[in-house]
Amino acid sequence: MRILTSIIAATAFALSGCAQSSPSTRTDNATSQPPLAVVEPAAGDDNQLPLPQIPDSMTDPAQRAVYVVSHFWDSMDFANTAQSLDTAFIEQNFANFASLFPVIDIPTVLPQVAKSLMNKAEANRDAYNLLAETADKYLYDPNSPMLNEEAYIPFLEAITEGSFVDNALRARYEAHLEDACKNRVGTTARDFDIIFHSGATSTLLKECRGAKAAIILFYDPECGNCARLVHEMNSDGALTAAIVSGRVKIIAVYPDGDADEFAASAGKIPARWTDAMSIGGKVSEEEIYSLRAMPSVYLLDGNGTVILKDADAGEAVATALSM
Repeated sequence: MRILTSIIAATAFALSGCAQSSPSTRTDNATSQPPLAVVEPAAGDDNQLPLPQIPDSMTDPAQRAVYVVSHFWDSMDFANTAQSLDTAFIEQNFANFASLFPVIDIPTVLPQVAKSLMNKAEANRDAYNLLAETADKYLYDPNSPMLNEEAYIPFLEAITEGSFVDNALRARYEAHLEDACKNRVGTTARDFDIIFHSGATSTLLKECRGAKAAIILFYDPECGNCARLVHEMNSDGALTAAIVSGRVKIIAVYPDGDADEFAASAGKIPARWTDAMSIGGKVSEEEIYSLRAMPSVYLLDGNGTVILKDADAGEAVATALSM
């Protein structure tokens, strides 16, 4: 992604309040920053689409970023199957394209861009399917470093609202859309009943109260990755200090509701954390949260508003400590 270095550097500096998980936040002084520069691909680099030429009259960095995202695929001919069916070509360019999402206002910019791009890809059915699969891989795969469900939703809406995909694929993408729309960033998280090892009960949102931030760690007692993450987080001195002060809470939730397994897991979660089980396994049974991998981390504020969804644990901790 060398060709996008100056784009990202200029817009990221100008829009330093932007973050991938909350792309709509902007600084007020964006127009005072240096204009965004576009760097063309190196000569002979046939694996990169030429970047759109931004009009010289457009000097506002935010507008320039929107222009690049909106016109990124202008030179792409999806009927040219030498490129449109080349997985490496499509993935490289989609990665370049998606790397700009953190510096645009996703809810206002991306719906029309995604719709236009998917319409353009209808020139070839296999190319359309490859593009859809690439969006899924980069924006929805839990292991993708570019995971961004808010950016994926406009693509899912474009795909499912159209009539181009067959019924089997439509059902798949409709399921993804339903999942992505659960507990979206900025909404109040779904509440559910929980029980502690003591037998006392509460609800998730009640346990969030009184803290600036609540890290929700969905875990399985037999999950090795969960145990490693618990150890890493418990070894974080700054996080522990924030927990002791009451600014941050960590609520570990076993979502499956197996009372015997939960009872056997007593002591695996640090004493300063809240260790609870979803009563009756409602979280898993009714799929009220998107838990596509274990462990799964959410960050809420004290009112239960979702700050980060299915987040990287390090990002969740850093964000919680800044709240």
